Amino acid sequence: MLEELKERVCKANIALRDSGLVILTWGNVSAIDRASNLVVIKPSGVPYDELTPDKMVVVNMDGKVVEGNLRPSSDTPTHLVLYQAYEEIGSIVHTHSRYATIWAQAGLDIIAYGTTHADYFYGDVPCTMPLTEDQIAEEYEKNTGYQIVDTLARRNIGPTEIQACLVAQHGPFVWGDTPEKAVENSIVLEEVAHMAVFNTNFQFGLTRISEALLDKHYLRKHGENAYYGQTYGSVTENDPNAEETPASGDDIQITPSSHTVELKNISEIGEVARPVINKPPKKEEAVFNFDDKVKPDAGSDMSGDFSDAFELTPLEPDPAGDDLMPLEPDPPVPEEPLDFTF
Repeated sequence: MLEELKERVCKANIALRDSGLVILTWGNVSAIDRASNLVVIKPSGVPYDELTPDKMVVVNMDGKVVEGNLRPSSDTPTHLVLYQAYEEIGSIVHTHSRYATIWAQAGLDIIAYGTTHADYFYGDVPCTMPLTEDQIAEEYEKNTGYQIVDTLARRNIGPTEIQACLVAQHGPFVWGDTPEKAVENSIVLEEVAHMAVFNTNFQFGLTRISEALLDKHYLRKHGENAYYGQTYGSVTENDPNAEETPASGDDIQITPSSHTVELKNISEIGEVARPVINKPPKKEEAVFNFDDKVKPDAGSDMSGDFSDAFELTPLEPDPAGDDLMPLEPDPPVPEEPLDFTF
């Protein structure tokens, strides 16, 4: 049953390990066959070195095992909630990858700072609110899925615009239309999470990517008129026997562009609220008192502005008021004659 899908899900799980996104058994990949509404998912707690396609578990949308001798991943209810909520999702990845999990544990969104982020995610990757004690106590994994759905709904985020969500104090859930794409999105999420950790460590005002640049990079890959990459089957093969006709200089015309760019002050984009890391210490207070009213001695030929001149403030006089007597040198010590008698 679903042998091809089981093989792809198995390879996708192993790809998580090979990409460094998981250690031990910290993660899982699933995929859904929409025709049968059956889900193939990694078995719970099985090391990646031991995974084979026949060990993948097939469950229905109620979470009941349809095929397989092993228990499915403990995160299966979370996957099922997302599949039920979004028909666009074909595969889901859950990991505890280091940097994405750092943001999840901090309860912070991953801000879209640049084009690397914008190529895959159309805005900040959101982080959910922490689950309540009641949500944790009963149907924890299912409530985790509901929390993701609620977060996307409240943020007005479509499941294909930002194909990832951080679960507060837990880790990332990422998805795509295929297992291969879901793993790719997970790799990219970890990379931009890593970059964002360093971005937030900068001490100057840091801003989100501009809306224009975000639109350009996301829509050129995923928009209606996307032009990034190749359209398979549309490339015309060159005839190796055809003669090349060099273009003459008269055929090449360069006209000035009518496109204009409106420059915006970066301060208008808005500063991102961020944690302050490695805040520099306050400047040390001056150790000495300086007197900037020093004037040159009488008769000196020095002239000009001496406002920058300074001298150390003299110490207070001895409280006893006694004059200090000059030190007398110690009397010389007479040398004794050397005795060479043995």
